[in-house]
Amino acid sequence: LATTPGTGGVASRPLLTAATDGNALRGAQLLQDYGCTSCHVIPGMAIADSRVGPSLEDLALRRYVGGDVPNTPDRLAAFIMDPQTYTPGSAMPNVGVSELDARDMVAYLQTLE
Repeated sequence: LATTPGTGGVASRPLLTAATDGNALRGAQLLQDYGCTSCHVIPGMAIADSRVGPSLEDLALRRYVGGDVPNTPDRLAAFIMDPQTYTPGSAMPNVGVSELDARDMVAYLQTLE
């Protein structure tokens, strides 16, 4: 992970260098494997109908995720890997998502327009 100046009032945040090279099909499965479906509505997944967290419908069209995190592939992946670093106090837990898995999850989430 590289460190670059952040936005949203945070001086620097770890960034991925190539979040867009993920596998969307694998990402869809990983969203289920990591339990994201237990808190979020995720289009294309019948079991993802919970409203504990925000719906991920139209996620690719949103400007921000997690409050003030710019919705870019690298920042979204970093948020998925460690949400508390980006949005302290968020209800979204750190579930140990690896960098590779986060890139794949982002690849799927980028299809949600």
